[in-house]
Amino acid sequence: MYIYIMELQDFVETKSNVSFVSMRNYKSQYSKLFKLLGGNMPIASFSQKQIIKTVKTLSNPNGQQALLNIAIQVLRMSGNEPTELTELRDNNKVKIKDLTKLKNVELAATLPSYNDLLAHIDSLFNSNNWTDYVINYLLVNFQVRNKDLLFDIVLKKKDMVDTTKNYIWWNRSLKKIVYVRNNYKTVDTYGVKENTITDPNFILAIKRIVAHQKANELSGVFIPNESQLGYYICKASFNKICEGKTVKIVINHFRNNIDKLKEISNNRGTSVDTLLSNYDIEFQ
Repeated sequence: MYIYIMELQDFVETKSNVSFVSMRNYKSQYSKLFKLLGGNMPIASFSQKQIIKTVKTLSNPNGQQALLNIAIQVLRMSGNEPTELTELRDNNKVKIKDLTKLKNVELAATLPSYNDLLAHIDSLFNSNNWTDYVINYLLVNFQVRNKDLLFDIVLKKKDMVDTTKNYIWWNRSLKKIVYVRNNYKTVDTYGVKENTITDPNFILAIKRIVAHQKANELSGVFIPNESQLGYYICKASFNKICEGKTVKIVINHFRNNIDKLKEISNNRGTSVDTLLSNYDIEFQ
């Protein structure tokens, strides 16, 4: 157990800037690999061939990738270059791409339509379900990831002081919302994202949420329990399809509109090629 704690602690220290959810996932995958390797020796003490043999006991290439990512980082942390592990990971990327194509074919026949998503947003607004309305509005209109929905609501620009946080700034004098994302998956590549929202329904929803927070002496945090973020967003989404499938529907709806795809690419912080290969349900 001491060996496990020491290596895990060293590994965690290299991930000090990741979110709570990401850290939890890293720890979970590390623990899984450690146990699969016998649970009594540090991961870095095993040869790459031993690790590969263990990882291949999992049939799902996505599951293999998660463990390979951990093993690669642990070996590099210990000063070893995991060439065999990276080769297997690269080969798995091809398998995962093929698997994604197959799943997309199946999804095309079962997923709701884009208009269903819009109707769901309207229904949430009309029923005064402000929090779920905001979640779905941002999912559909800005194609955000779960993590992007971790934000504080502020009334003054000067309150956006923490550059590691995301914010909804309700500018009451100019009657607009500024959605600032300092912390999202690809921020290191694409930089801070800032979107202006003037939709009166969205502004009213934020106004109602702020009033509720004040009346109940709550902080401005939109979704306070980060550990339940994925569950909460799935529950709020149309037919509980969650974030990933919601984005697939939006991308499929605009798949022949290159300008809209570029806009989605910018919103999401990824390339158009990645959008089409990973999220377009008609991609073959």
